[in-house]
Amino acid sequence: MSASYFRYWGKARKADGQEGADYHLLPYHCLDVAAVGWLLLDEDKPLTRNLAEFLGIAPGQLRQIFTFSLMLHDLGKFASAFQNLAEFADSPLVRNQPKSGYDSRQARHDRLGYFFWLMASRGRRLKGADIGLSQVDISQVTPALDSLNALLDVVFGHHGYPIDWGSQPKMMKDYCHESDVDAACEFIRVCAQLLKVTWPEQQLADKEWLARLRQISWHLSGIAILSDWIGSDTTFFEYHIGGLTLAEYWPQAKEKALRALAATELIKPVKVQPFLSVQKHFGFEPTPLQTWAETVPLASGPQLFILEDVTGAGKTEAALALTHRLLQQGEADGFYFGLPTMATSNAMFSRVADHYQQMLSVDGSRPSIVLAHGAREMNDHFRDALTANTHADTAYANGDETASLYCNQWLADSRKKALLAAVGVGTIDQALMAVLPRKHQPLRLLGLHRKILIFDEVHAADSFMFELLDDLLRVHLRQGGSAILLTATLAQRQRERLCRIWQEAAGVQAISLPEKNDFPLATQVIPGQRLNEAPVDSRAAVSRELAVSFVHSEQACVSQILAASQRGECVVWIRNSVDDAIRAYWVLAEQLQSSDHLTLFHSRFTLKDRKVIENRVLATFGKKSGQEERRGQILIATQVFQESLDADADLMISDLCPIDDLIQRAGRQHRHIRDQFGNRIDNEKNERPAPTLLVHTPEWQEQPDADWLLSHLPNTEHVYRSPGRLWLGMEILRQLGAIRMPVEARLLIEAVYGDRAYERMPDEFKKKEDSYFGELRGRSAQAQSQRIDWHKGYNQTSARAWHDDNIEISTRFADRETVQVLVLKLDPQGRLQLWAEGESHALQNSIVKLAKGRFADRLASLPDNLTAAFERIVQRYPQAKFLQPWLPDHDPLFGYSTELGVFDSNKEVE
Repeated sequence: MSASYFRYWGKARKADGQEGADYHLLPYHCLDVAAVGWLLLDEDKPLTRNLAEFLGIAPGQLRQIFTFSLMLHDLGKFASAFQNLAEFADSPLVRNQPKSGYDSRQARHDRLGYFFWLMASRGRRLKGADIGLSQVDISQVTPALDSLNALLDVVFGHHGYPIDWGSQPKMMKDYCHESDVDAACEFIRVCAQLLKVTWPEQQLADKEWLARLRQISWHLSGIAILSDWIGSDTTFFEYHIGGLTLAEYWPQAKEKALRALAATELIKPVKVQPFLSVQKHFGFEPTPLQTWAETVPLASGPQLFILEDVTGAGKTEAALALTHRLLQQGEADGFYFGLPTMATSNAMFSRVADHYQQMLSVDGSRPSIVLAHGAREMNDHFRDALTANTHADTAYANGDETASLYCNQWLADSRKKALLAAVGVGTIDQALMAVLPRKHQPLRLLGLHRKILIFDEVHAADSFMFELLDDLLRVHLRQGGSAILLTATLAQRQRERLCRIWQEAAGVQAISLPEKNDFPLATQVIPGQRLNEAPVDSRAAVSRELAVSFVHSEQACVSQILAASQRGECVVWIRNSVDDAIRAYWVLAEQLQSSDHLTLFHSRFTLKDRKVIENRVLATFGKKSGQEERRGQILIATQVFQESLDADADLMISDLCPIDDLIQRAGRQHRHIRDQFGNRIDNEKNERPAPTLLVHTPEWQEQPDADWLLSHLPNTEHVYRSPGRLWLGMEILRQLGAIRMPVEARLLIEAVYGDRAYERMPDEFKKKEDSYFGELRGRSAQAQSQRIDWHKGYNQTSARAWHDDNIEISTRFADRETVQVLVLKLDPQGRLQLWAEGESHALQNSIVKLAKGRFADRLASLPDNLTAAFERIVQRYPQAKFLQPWLPDHDPLFGYSTELGVFDSNKEVE
């Protein structure tokens, strides 16, 4: 134990109540983390084989050189400035006094690690032969040294983003002592000897090999981050103050790593259950699209599938069947199902949870399924999966497999880990963050490796999100992954771009798509081969014709609603803005002289009230509702109604909106098969009178003026920005007289979004369209500016900036900045409370998101006499300090109620 590097500590904080040593020696901690990496890069793992094959070296050699690098991940902790952060009485640890104390901003230990490596290599304290390099002079800047530096960039950046090399050695010296550098160099030599590192010296000196190393550095950095997280867990890696050489400790570290990894499920082999048929797995006869999915020949390697069919055609089951077959063929080890909203993610989580055990197993047991979005802790089904974790071993030992889903606790405790699970369901945003330069990005990218990506409603992606999706698909293809994209209303140019992305990323010439009017349509893209475009039939049950008529004033809409309600019908009016929805609710409540049969549903409710309203809407308009629940009910809603709810209206009125949104809304009219009274029946045909969709629009003008939309529906133009596209949608609906799905789906979409649509647009709208197109290009450019330059590898120069968790980088474009507002109330005794006081997740349930400029900045501040009361709330809920508190009862401008949500008091009075 005479080696000087044994006089440095690496960890000094223990878990609460944990007994044992006060600190853990730095060399032991470095070996703990390296041992985890050693097991994660097992030579038989597909990831190791793929990365080694890409580099042209043996899997064992990749494992060895990466493990050596990982042993150096905390090299910077040899600095005396770090060592002096804690003092241990009667210990032999170093106590050198550097010029400067530890500075986590200017000279954190990860940056100091790079400094030590610089002093060891360029400072000639370390020779190539010391680490097993017989032909390389590491004191000179050469491709070989650049390759070594690229490896060390990976491990020094183990805190989640690349280190900044900017600090000069002279400044960094102030944090160290000469003996620290000597100890670090000695440690590097011993680690190389311990592993008997055999370097691929010829490749190391090759610039092309360095370029390849940089490409896989993203995956290696993910493994480094993961290894540091697991290797720092004192549950398995208890503190050790000395007594063992590194050669003696290394086998122990590997044993501890094996136990630690066993608790995470990360090294347990995933077994694929045989795919039988849609009939066998789902219990019903397949639709034409599902038949295609279970029979289409699959190629080897990455593939892209685009499934276009109407809502209710079984796209989800078709995607799961394709996924199952790809898994069985060995193309992947799991999948992630991404959806546009948290609500749709929650619904899909329940569907996938009921099925995924027919697809995969881990060690003969259930694999983990993780829900990935910002409010997942509030999902009862996901909490059930976590509860199953506590008794899973006992249940399976007794042969009890009644629980439908399970989630490993370690995988579930962070959304950053969620993508590592074999099965994940969540928002598409969680996957898109894998291509944004924010903390722990490589961990998300690693989680997507050998996963099949399934993204639903891809047509809903705006230009900003589409740029990120473009980047993600390219990266995913390059790492050998497949993707399945689902949509009901995809424009031809969008489909062509998606196919081109896949082909360009594969390095093959993009094949121009012939103009296809077929719908439904299944597309398969195999890099280097021809496109497989297969028109499929549609089920009679989802083929429908919905007549369209137009109303041209709000009062006409109100009259139609009141008449239908008096007939006993249930009615939905979808408005394009919250303000318009609130105003319509106010007018109807006044004319009805009651709100008993009236519900308002929009985005400006707290989560608590929104969930109550969602449940009421489903009880009234949902699949299980009947005559008693539905009779005379009226719902005024915004876009939130079309996004997530399986609801069904007898009469629907919609403000004029983009044609794809209108098709989506129309799918909620006569969605379920019912008798003439509104009760569910098993027939194939509705017994209700044939429906008509009423569209609230301006009066039709063949040659409209520029304010055609703005003068009648000003908020609609503020939301959708392209009056020309809305005019084109109205034009095609006037020509056809109905929405006929699926036979005229392509005709409707291409009339508005096709290549020749702009030419048919009235000249009065083209100036606005050009301006809006410029905005869209600006959004695309903004997204592009945030993207990572993958070819530079995992280092500080690969993005304009790398952001910590406290910096918000959105995956979606927002016209206006939003603020999370915490809604408060006073109890009968005048005490300040959360809006959802006393309920589970009371803080989260009391939050509403509001536009910063229009609302949040204008909300009244808390009265001075309630400041102390709010501080007590912050003590109970520390996250509350990041929220803007608001007490509506003390605000003269804005109000809040369970019926209206957030409203402008002055406007409502008017």
